[in-house]
Amino acid sequence: MNLKIKHLEFFLEELNIIRKKYEELDLQKEQFNVFTILRDESDEVKLHSRFISSLLSFQKKTQYLDTFLKEIDSQFEYGNNTLEIYPSYYYKNEYKDIDILLIDRLTQHAIIIENKIYARDSNHEDEGQLEKYYRIIVDEEKINEKNVEIYYMTLDGHDPSEQSIFTSKKYPQLKEKVCCISYSNEIKNWLTICAKEAYNEPFQRETILQYLKLIKTMTNDVDIEERIEIKRLIGESQNNLKSAKLLIDNLKHLHWHTISDFWDNLADSLKAKGFEILSQPQAEDFDTIVHGGERKRKQVGLHIDFKTNLTFNAHIEENYYDQLGYGVNFAKQIPKKTTKVFSELCEKFEKYSSDDKWAIVVYPLSEQEEILNSWEIENDATFQMINPEFQHQTINKIVRGIEQFLIDYESINNR
Repeated sequence: MNLKIKHLEFFLEELNIIRKKYEELDLQKEQFNVFTILRDESDEVKLHSRFISSLLSFQKKTQYLDTFLKEIDSQFEYGNNTLEIYPSYYYKNEYKDIDILLIDRLTQHAIIIENKIYARDSNHEDEGQLEKYYRIIVDEEKINEKNVEIYYMTLDGHDPSEQSIFTSKKYPQLKEKVCCISYSNEIKNWLTICAKEAYNEPFQRETILQYLKLIKTMTNDVDIEERIEIKRLIGESQNNLKSAKLLIDNLKHLHWHTISDFWDNLADSLKAKGFEILSQPQAEDFDTIVHGGERKRKQVGLHIDFKTNLTFNAHIEENYYDQLGYGVNFAKQIPKKTTKVFSELCEKFEKYSSDDKWAIVVYPLSEQEEILNSWEIENDATFQMINPEFQHQTINKIVRGIEQFLIDYESINNR
């Protein structure tokens, strides 16, 4: 066996001991968290947006709002009796799909907050997501552009997609107006201050602290001791240093082979079920995703087109902005009878939906631990694809879902 690989095996064994140690320590910690009990931790709308906006709109603690505005360096001006916050205790739902909106029509100020945990931007062919929200506030609500602030809130503070702010090109100034804020920085800092401000309100304070704990877990801001021990392990010998560097140096190659294997094996599984593959991702697609510049990476889509035994071809696609889905897109004209069946399927089954791109679509990897992002090897599901068993289970789930889709279609079409 290659000596480098042998050293790497020893290194991974020692690393595994550290991992197990901290997993056991985690089991001994307080596990109760009301937020994860009631909601999925990645629920942007019903958990994160609503909890954050409820703090912002809490009448007895306007310092929560003022502290937040200070933390994000906002120039927002409001009156206590004229400010409206959506969603809030009084306004339960989002305002025209905007995740969080602060608006004062008297002072002519507004703040738009787009909240992204794991989802990608919901852009349309003729208008980006942030363009849409900006249009609603500027053109429909008639708020002066200079008083409209727009924030893109993510776990790590990354930028929105170019399509989100520049599809219609109607607002060239929008790119400069969008401010990126993160759960790992601004939100964590704000919650820490809020918890201190609630020192004499034990129920409020505990609720804020529980939410803060959830944020720290999601942003990987926990287990500092574990990181220190890993650093110690890497630095304790030249062999460990070389092994760690070997992993880092080969991460891109691991990424390439992982997504290539997944998509190739998915196509092979469809062939084994009797489907004729019309197109599938090629080596140059994986090259661009792994080694290309940011702009080119975002332009590449991974897709498989295949014939079914029915009157339409089916399509599987994942791109930078949307998770993996399968169904029938509008690439070719679809007979009215077929679209009618698709509509009935969408009405009958919650798993089926449609939009501007898809006549019918299913997003099969709905569980958080399954949601693949082929563009990021650090994504848990993508990294897990290195494991043949996990990859096999994921592919089986997709293929079984496609077979069920065709059965569901025929059951309605043959009535």
